[in-house]
Amino acid sequence: MNFRDAIRAAGHRVFEEEIGHEEVVKFIGENGLEKTPAIINVEGKKVATNFLATRELLCGYMDICVSDLAKYLANLKIGGRIVERDVDYVELDSLEDLPVPKYFENDAGRYITAGIIVTGNGNDYGSYNASFHRMLILGKKKMAVRLVPPRHTYLRWKSAIDRDEELEIAISISPHPLFMFASATRVDEGMEYHYASSLMKTLEVSNVDGIHVPESEIVIRGRITGEMVDEGPFIDITGTYDRIRRAPVIEVDTIYAKEDFMFYSITPAGYEHQMLMGVPYEPEIYRAVARVCRVKNVIMTAGGRHYLHAIVQIEKITDGDGKNAILAAFSAHPSLKHVVVVDDDIDIYSMEDVEYAIATRFQADRDLVVITNARGSSLDPSAKDNITAKLGIDATFKGDKKKYEKIY
Repeated sequence: MNFRDAIRAAGHRVFEEEIGHEEVVKFIGENGLEKTPAIINVEGKKVATNFLATRELLCGYMDICVSDLAKYLANLKIGGRIVERDVDYVELDSLEDLPVPKYFENDAGRYITAGIIVTGNGNDYGSYNASFHRMLILGKKKMAVRLVPPRHTYLRWKSAIDRDEELEIAISISPHPLFMFASATRVDEGMEYHYASSLMKTLEVSNVDGIHVPESEIVIRGRITGEMVDEGPFIDITGTYDRIRRAPVIEVDTIYAKEDFMFYSITPAGYEHQMLMGVPYEPEIYRAVARVCRVKNVIMTAGGRHYLHAIVQIEKITDGDGKNAILAAFSAHPSLKHVVVVDDDIDIYSMEDVEYAIATRFQADRDLVVITNARGSSLDPSAKDNITAKLGIDATFKGDKKKYEKIY
């Protein structure tokens, strides 16, 4: 199953009106498309976006209920199939043939935001790594790429450079949405293909000049070199500009695309960006909390950009469970800043209900956990050198549960 197969049931909108590559964010806002899957005409080419912008869309590809998402992913058994098939591609002359947007006025330039860098050897699928990296267009066959140490692509590139080599890569654009989600999920090195195949049941790949790449609308073959350039500024998940850094250069060798290809775009700081960056931590937190108490559900919340804030729902047995759940959640997601723990009669998808739990079951002098001088997110503009304070709220019942029962 490929990208086009997957999106047939997504209920997307198609726009024939042509817009420029600097008008994408404006067009999305003016048409109220922030959470709506859409195919947009950008300078005569198709640009797909927002096919993973909500939990409902993600769960639809897996045929599960939204309320089961964290538990389902936390208990997913690795064991899907990986099969090879031939895919017909044509060659494009340069990166200028792709409708790459410039999202915001002060961006460093045009960015590929949905490019998944794939590294690995032949059909040894345990050797493969796949992860999202933003790429700044520098020329017809040249890009700067943001690599984050000590993540796997960075380590593979650093190892190659230390050997006086370059890192051979393929860049997948517009694969199946569940492969996108798998590539955004932190798994052990070499497990991305196996994780994706478990989500999809069957992962279909094709041999693209020696690297086996999931069927995609576009595949770019190239090398991450030792040349370093400035990369940024770029709007990250908090909606604020990330700083300029030195970043390695990708030299592009070949650009393959399907006839009438669909280029994929993830709007920086948009809902889809948040879903892909934050939702993969929900099963991580679920598993961690399950080790210390009876966890029922976990969600990352919109106010924390689905990345910095979480709500954990537990079935409370003893009065210490709430605080244990707080500490477990922080251990599972180092960038987590605030977490609220609630009982299983509270609807964690309703911020009104969560606030009700805080109002009626929480006392600040008793139920507040503050951790100072902890590692936080580099994307939090209020943190200093990635050091932050973390706050946990135990909004569970204390003592006799019956007196907390909500009658009306």
